[in-house]
Amino acid sequence: MTSVDRPSVRVFGASWCEDTRRTRRLLRRLRVPFEYRDVDLDLDALRQALALHAGPRRTPIVSVGEHVFAEPDGGTLIGALVGTGALAASDALARIKDHNVGDLDRALRLTAAAAAFLGTSRAPRLLRWPIRAGAVVLALTAARAWCPVYDAWQVTSTDGPGDRPETAERRTWLSSTVHPFPTWSEQ
Repeated sequence: MTSVDRPSVRVFGASWCEDTRRTRRLLRRLRVPFEYRDVDLDLDALRQALALHAGPRRTPIVSVGEHVFAEPDGGTLIGALVGTGALAASDALARIKDHNVGDLDRALRLTAAAAAFLGTSRAPRLLRWPIRAGAVVLALTAARAWCPVYDAWQVTSTDGPGDRPETAERRTWLSSTVHPFPTWSEQ
């Protein structure tokens, strides 16, 4: 299937909406091209969103091909993308596993790396280089947003309080990446 054959993905949302920010971040993480329209800035976008949803105003309204979702969670959206052919299941799994360290987790890793690196100035010479090497590894996992330990354990801190606390989809810091999205089928 070529990119021309793939269903279009449109997001009607608002800049203040946490669910809209979460949805857009997920689509960027999955590298799925999408059109974003802000319903607060574009009256035509608001009319289209209300017509698509045929109900009260909610954000975001996401259309994937002919299917429309109001405030979809990550699993539902990924399942719809896979089910409609906008994203291959293998690509979805690979892209989810490619980014397994959330934003807060990254900040904590960078802070710990800086503290460890700076704290070694007075450490015995024998301990200085192993601690600094560990600090460099922490900094690299933060910069790359991927942790080999998380990957080996098949867990992620994305979409939880370790990613963006205000838009977290769950309360636990880590979750399994074994089955990251439900099976979605045509209705």
